[in-house]
Amino acid sequence: MKYKKYIITTLLLIFLCAFFSSAFPGNVWGCLIDSNYYIPKQSNLFIFNTTVMQNGSSDAWIYGEDYNNYYYNSGLTKEEIISLSKKEAKKCPDFNALNIKSWCGIQQASTSESRK
Repeated sequence: MKYKKYIITTLLLIFLCAFFSSAFPGNVWGCLIDSNYYIPKQSNLFIFNTTVMQNGSSDAWIYGEDYNNYYYNSGLTKEEIISLSKKEAKKCPDFNALNIKSWCGIQQASTSESRK
């Protein structure tokens, strides 16, 4: 019983370290303070990681990634997010995750054709 307090405290500290070292708090903060901060539909708050943020007053991201895809935010709406799977990225010659011009076989995360 003496060690129960130490075990609970240790588990709580491990949980807090894992929680705050993940992308979740930053993504929640971004969504709360900026209406242009979108999480792609293929990803979620826990695994999406921004790699390049916009300069200026907006907290929107330009480039991001998760376990499966790279993302490029080409505009101000969710429909303008472009994704490329990491499998497809390996097939691209001279691929650079931070340069949309080097992406081959890109597709929009949500196309405008689906609304027609």
